Amino acid sequence: MKEQKLIQLLNEGRTKAVEQLYQEYWNRIYSVVRPNVDNDWDAEEVTQDVIWTVCQKIDTFRGDSALWSWMYRIAVNEAKMKTRKYKRRPVPMEDDTLQAIVDDEKSEEHARQPDEHIELEDVIDHLEDYLENSKPTNREIYLEMEFGGSSKEELADRFDLSASAIKARLHRMRVGLRERIRDQYFDERQS
Repeated sequence: MKEQKLIQLLNEGRTKAVEQLYQEYWNRIYSVVRPNVDNDWDAEEVTQDVIWTVCQKIDTFRGDSALWSWMYRIAVNEAKMKTRKYKRRPVPMEDDTLQAIVDDEKSEEHARQPDEHIELEDVIDHLEDYLENSKPTNREIYLEMEFGGSSKEELADRFDLSASAIKARLHRMRVGLRERIRDQYFDERQS
């Protein structure tokens, strides 16, 4: 099928066009994506994401270049986003490793001075208070980025914000938490 005809059918939302796109471009997309991700499974997932994105965004294709050039950029960007997600995922630990960490924390807890334990609880209370009094969206962004493993792009889609807006809100939360701890810690030390 000629490229212009394929683009026209995709714009019309025809199933036949999606099948044709898949048959003609799947191997090419996969060969671009595979070297940039960790395994075949992820490469297949990203390849499917690229085909889905092309189908959803075909109306934004201006036709200044070949369809493949446009798809190539989408494929590279999708692979990069997948690679970024690897960095944010927590690494699973074996049960014996987790148990060793718990045992180590318990032994350290007994070794601490009583004042240190109370001071740590105060810091935690202030942090929880700060989070509770923050705007719900900012709090959720902070918790998802710091503890949930979400990427800026995922949160931008979820909250209908730009990635830079997510980054700014996260920065504000971090600065606020840092100032809260600093103010509380130094106020208590100087008293």
